[in-house]
Amino acid sequence: MSTNKFDYYRIKDECRKGFLKYLARAVSFIAETNIYSILDIGCGTGVPSIWLAKHFNADITALDNDVEAIMWLEEKAGEEDLSDRINLSTGSFIDYDPGEKRFDLLVAEGFLNAVGFETGFLKVIRLIKAGGYFIIHDDLSDNEMKTEFFRTNGFALIHSFVMDEKAWWNDYYNCLEIAGSDPKNISLHAFFENDRKEIENYRLNPAIFRSAYYVLQKSVLSVHKTNRDNHSIVSNDTVMGIIKKYEA
Repeated sequence: MSTNKFDYYRIKDECRKGFLKYLARAVSFIAETNIYSILDIGCGTGVPSIWLAKHFNADITALDNDVEAIMWLEEKAGEEDLSDRINLSTGSFIDYDPGEKRFDLLVAEGFLNAVGFETGFLKVIRLIKAGGYFIIHDDLSDNEMKTEFFRTNGFALIHSFVMDEKAWWNDYYNCLEIAGSDPKNISLHAFFENDRKEIENYRLNPAIFRSAYYVLQKSVLSVHKTNRDNHSIVSNDTVMGIIKKYEA
C-alpha cells in the first residue's frame, strides 16, 4: 500500500476518534472486570480496536475484509506497542471461524448496517459467551423492531442512547471536511472523494444520519428456537434500557 494511503488513513483516523467518547459511554454500562476477550467485527482501520486494547486488559481480535485497512491497523498496533494484544484477521464475517473460542465482548460499529441487521446479528451472536456483551452502533431506523428482536433472540437490552445528526457533524464530518480541503493534503485529494460524497449527503438530509448505540447482554439461560410455533428464544434478564437522546 502506498505511503499516501497510510497518510490518508492517519488523517481520517484522527477525525474518527471524535466518536470514541460514545463507545466509552456504551462501555461504561458493562462489567468491565469480566472482559478478557473482545471481537471488533468490521473493524475497518481499527480506531475502536486500539481504544479497546488500551482500555481493557484483554485480547482483542480485529476482523475486516478490507486488506489495506487491516495492513494500516497492523502498522498502528506496532506504533502503539500493541501488536501482541491485537490479533488481526482479514476476511468475511461469514467465513470467520475461531474454533471453540467465544468472546466476552463483541463490538459492531456500523457492521450490521453494512451487512443487514438481522442476517448479521444472527450470524455473529454464536461468537458471544453466555453472559457476554454485545455493543452495537447502528442506524436509528426500526428501533422498536430491533429491541424486540434482541429480546426474542436471548439478549437483554441494558442501555441504549442516540447519536443525533449534530454529533455526526461536530465529532466527525467537520474534521474530515477541513482535512480534505487543507492545501497541505492536496496529494491526498483523490482519497477523500468518497468522504466528500458522504458530507454532501449529510448536508442534503442530516436526519438520516441519526444513529443509536445498544448495549446488550447475552442470557445465561435461554431456550433456543426449535419450531415456529411456541419455542422462541427467551431471555431471563430484564430489558432495562430505553432510548435516551444524547445531549451533546
